[in-house]
Amino acid sequence: MKYENDFLLKIHKELLEMRLLEAKMVDLYAESRVPGHIHSGMGQEAAFVGVLATRKPGDYFKLAHRVVSSSYLVGDPLDTFFGEILAKKTGNSGGRGGINHTGRLCDGVLGMSGTLGCDAAIPVGAAMTIEAEGRDNVAFFFAGDGATNRGPVYEAMTLAADWKLPVVFVCINNGFGISTPTEYSSPVPNVMADKAAGFNMPSVVVDGTNVLETYEGASKIVEGVRAGNGPAVIECKCYRWRGHFEGDQCAYRDGAVTQMNMEEKDCVKNFEKDLMDQGVLTADQIAEMRESFDKEMEASIAHAEAAPEMTADEIFDYLYV
Repeated sequence: MKYENDFLLKIHKELLEMRLLEAKMVDLYAESRVPGHIHSGMGQEAAFVGVLATRKPGDYFKLAHRVVSSSYLVGDPLDTFFGEILAKKTGNSGGRGGINHTGRLCDGVLGMSGTLGCDAAIPVGAAMTIEAEGRDNVAFFFAGDGATNRGPVYEAMTLAADWKLPVVFVCINNGFGISTPTEYSSPVPNVMADKAAGFNMPSVVVDGTNVLETYEGASKIVEGVRAGNGPAVIECKCYRWRGHFEGDQCAYRDGAVTQMNMEEKDCVKNFEKDLMDQGVLTADQIAEMRESFDKEMEASIAHAEAAPEMTADEIFDYLYV
């Protein structure tokens, strides 16, 4: 498929900024500046950028705890992003949620649950709103391969299929559910896509480390959902570079395989090489973009760290609102 340079540059910017955000969060955690755990999504950014390149204003997003920088991709400003991660009042929920529970309804971000997969019905409810209002929007539901094996996910898929609701179910299959390899937890290799037929849903499996292949596969699926044909499944195959959480020693997997994926399947490095080969970008331009965004992140981190924290009396404010 032929793409305009402006589109390629937009995709690259999103891909690069997500990578830099993921790396920055790992660094902050290593410096003991982040309360709670970091679940790094380094290496999986193309799956989100490729799928979300199909988004439009009015769509809803039920994101996952990995890649958490996807909330920035769909509109969360850096100041509120880092404010929440650093548990400050400038965060999305005043620091109450933390890194795994970011939400921003004005951008369509429906929030996250620490119990993965249990909130799969939330985007189905959002899709009911879309249908009731007669819009051509969709609700995206992102989940990892482990979470897609849970009962609430299948209940959500059943309801969405029965009512032909505009939900795009996206499985980020990174090979592991915590420490369990996908082949141990699923009787089929494509954890969600191979089961889509049971819900009468179309599906596509894409290389989640190739941002343009992901976009092309997702575009066809999302177009059909927007047209009123009911829900569908996108499964993005990729590899989790780091542990389930920072500090995970990954004793359950072969380090040589991890290293191979990091060297050969780096979605940012490979896409940048393609763009430089095509003359769309230069190495100097990429270096300048990295430096510029790093300065933006550092300014937002400084702003967050200077912001006040909640007092003990404020912790339960808005609990029922």
